[in-house]
Amino acid sequence: MPTSKRPPLWDLSQQSRMNLLTALLPMLLSGVLIVAAFLPAHQTLSGADQAWNTRSYSDLETQLAQYAVLEATPGASPLTLKVQKANLLQLLPDDLSTQFPHLADRESEAGVNLSRVETLLAQATPGATKQALEITSALNEANTRHQEELRLELQRRLQRIESTILLVGLISGLLGSTLILGALNRAGHERSARERSELQQREALGMAAHELRRPMQALLLATEALRHTDNIRAREKLLRGIEDAAEQLASRSELEHLDARYVQMTATPAPTDLTTLVARHESLRVRVRRPPTPLLWMVDATQVQQIIENLVENAIKYSSGPITITLDPPTTTWGPTIRVTDHGPGLHPSLREQVFQSGTRLATHVPGRGLGLPLARRLAQVNRAEITLHDTPGGGLDVRVTFHLPD
Repeated sequence: MPTSKRPPLWDLSQQSRMNLLTALLPMLLSGVLIVAAFLPAHQTLSGADQAWNTRSYSDLETQLAQYAVLEATPGASPLTLKVQKANLLQLLPDDLSTQFPHLADRESEAGVNLSRVETLLAQATPGATKQALEITSALNEANTRHQEELRLELQRRLQRIESTILLVGLISGLLGSTLILGALNRAGHERSARERSELQQREALGMAAHELRRPMQALLLATEALRHTDNIRAREKLLRGIEDAAEQLASRSELEHLDARYVQMTATPAPTDLTTLVARHESLRVRVRRPPTPLLWMVDATQVQQIIENLVENAIKYSSGPITITLDPPTTTWGPTIRVTDHGPGLHPSLREQVFQSGTRLATHVPGRGLGLPLARRLAQVNRAEITLHDTPGGGLDVRVTFHLPD
């Protein structure tokens, strides 16, 4: 049985590599800043310039001071002086720079020369010993000042390290929080997109069910009427109605086209005779007023028919009297207008925008899912038309579908 293999690390997608680099960014930045902060202090502590051991200068001064005291002491034993002098000379090797760090710099700062100490000691006089002691004291003081300067410099660098570590912590925390926030936002956007998609799909299914119900009802009514009539012309009209309802059922039941039909709607406009389109909706309760001649307009005939069906069905549900469909010809500022007028209870102006929101039902005793007007508005928009609601003289509602003039 074949098994799937994990792709190697180097086979990651570009997006995955970018995500990995982004995740590593705080650590890399922290490492660079910390190394940059510690490097100067590390060089001061471990480099060739450190010279932290001051014993060579201080030991020489101490030994020379003891020798000077012993030399100035009356009755001092010559042997003791000789031994003390020998110990002192052991502190002065042939290569003085190996024993005394940065000797040339300290001699330049103090203005003395350490090599003269051995010459002065060879004179074996208190005056010469005093001069040698002054030389070593000056060098020891210069070296002590240098050590203090190093200490202050190291203290400043340590303060920089503290500030850098604090800055690194703040930057890392900020970057980490930013990355986490970004990830949470992306996850939230993806979740919202999924929820919107699911909502759109549910709404599309609801609209599909809503649109399938009407031709199904028309089909059932036509077949029932067909059984009870012997009039040939009436039977032909009913058969045409059955064929039309069957065609609508076939086109609206293609579930694979739900998204294009009810979510991402697009129109396929073609020259359409609007007078014929509105005439198809004439019935016992619905009267049609239209121009005597054909009125051709570039629309999607199927979608405009759906618009009229939804508006007529809405008017039938919310009124009990006659309903009028009026087709007005274009004007200089607007295209043709299809008006569906009823004489029902009407609609308060404050609610006229609310009824175009999916699922809105203003009368719970009236069957429906509140999808007719929202669907009609979407279909009108893709056909470059607007739906507006107006009062009817004497009570009722006048719903107008007004098409825009061509560009």
